[in-house]
Amino acid sequence: MIRLLMALYPAKWRAEFGDEFAALLEDTRLTPRTVADVVSGAGRLHVAGHRRLTLVLATLVWSGCMELLSVRAQLTANILWAPSNPERALALAATVGPWLALGAVALARHRGGSGGKRHPVAGGSPS
Repeated sequence: MIRLLMALYPAKWRAEFGDEFAALLEDTRLTPRTVADVVSGAGRLHVAGHRRLTLVLATLVWSGCMELLSVRAQLTANILWAPSNPERALALAATVGPWLALGAVALARHRGGSGGKRHPVAGGSPS
């Protein structure tokens, strides 16, 4: 059971903390609560290691749900709708807004990560 629980953790984490954690698990009574805590901890480490992917997947799920709600509320028949009234505008903003936010964050990171210089391939010459 301890090997199975250890296998849930990222390899890099296991290489650094695996022996100590295995010893801790051997000295601990493995109750359902303890197992749930160990599984939860492994999940959090995987999510933290894939933060960008997690954000993209969460945004995809959110947008899909907003689109479904918009169709069910008869605000639109598809994602390509015009914000012709306040309800439709709000639904459109709720559907595409998270993607705009992700794009803005990615752009800010890109610009900040390159020292404020433009990437030659993206257009413009380095400052």
